[in-house]
Amino acid sequence: MNSPERILTALRREQPDRVPVLIFLDPYTDTWAGADPSYAALLAATREYADVIHDWYFPMGFFASGAPLVRDKQVLPDGRKRHTLETPDGSLTLETAPDWRGEGIVKHWISSVSDARRLLSIPDAPLRPDLAPFRAERRRLDGLAAAQVTFPDPIGLVGDLVDPAVLAVWTVEERALLREMLDVACRRILEALATCLAGDVGPIFYFNGPEYALPPLMSPRDFEEFVVAYDRRLVELVHSRPERYAIIHSHGRVNRFLERFAEIGMDGLNVLEPPPVGDTILAEAKARVGDEFCLIGNIQYDDLARGTAEQVERLVVEAIRQGAPGGGFILCPCASPYERPLPPKASDNLIHYLKMARKHGAYPLRV
Repeated sequence: MNSPERILTALRREQPDRVPVLIFLDPYTDTWAGADPSYAALLAATREYADVIHDWYFPMGFFASGAPLVRDKQVLPDGRKRHTLETPDGSLTLETAPDWRGEGIVKHWISSVSDARRLLSIPDAPLRPDLAPFRAERRRLDGLAAAQVTFPDPIGLVGDLVDPAVLAVWTVEERALLREMLDVACRRILEALATCLAGDVGPIFYFNGPEYALPPLMSPRDFEEFVVAYDRRLVELVHSRPERYAIIHSHGRVNRFLERFAEIGMDGLNVLEPPPVGDTILAEAKARVGDEFCLIGNIQYDDLARGTAEQVERLVVEAIRQGAPGGGFILCPCASPYERPLPPKASDNLIHYLKMARKHGAYPLRV
């Protein structure tokens, strides 16, 4: 069974020949890691041992609109960068500054009601990217990688633009305004998604965003209204075409929301972070929702990158033991490798993780 078949079998909650194992690297197209010699050994191991997803980020424009908007960027005396965007109702600004990630946000695009009104003045305009390169790459990687298209969901699209503290306050003080932004976001994402489905992309569609609506920023009521109600529409559209699959991505403490995620109807949920950062025990999640969607996770990246070889093997064995019985499980870290250069220990450990997944992941399970 090749990588794409193995991954899709797991997303159907069926049992493949072995547990699919991901590393969130594409060794066939990843120019970022491919340009760094410190990633060479890990990329080679990924080709040999991992199941690979080729991911394409759908170009969403600004607020999912294809309208032409005037942009400007200034470098301020203190080194910050000020980005300006002209809307029909006035300017929006974003300020960034260098940090450990490379560039961090100092001021978000949306931090006031007037900013939100400017955002909503951006007209609808269809997003029509050329889909032919995606289809060509999918053909080139046939049998090597499963093809995936990544979108924000409505709360993800809005949450990326709005100051987090403001977003939390607006769930109480400006709920109607927040709903208006989410309605526009959902309508535009659905249109872009329909373009992809009509253009024969996929088969996997991956949606980011629900973590914005988890406590402590928002309440269970907010999650139902701002995630479940909207994301269900996205997933229903994906499933309107045969052999198309939807994965929802969310960091955070999702354990108490697993049944609400199941209401969305998606095929897989990642990353199911374990304690202490998250709160999801795979065996418990398997018992509660394992028949509803594929479990994708759930080893913390730092534990993989910094542990001993024996600890890495124990983490792999325990995740497989809890999540893999009967199928419907994909083993993966809770984050992708991000260091540059990649430390030798992290490289060795991640390669060991892949090898241990191959060693212990064959069905019938023996762990």
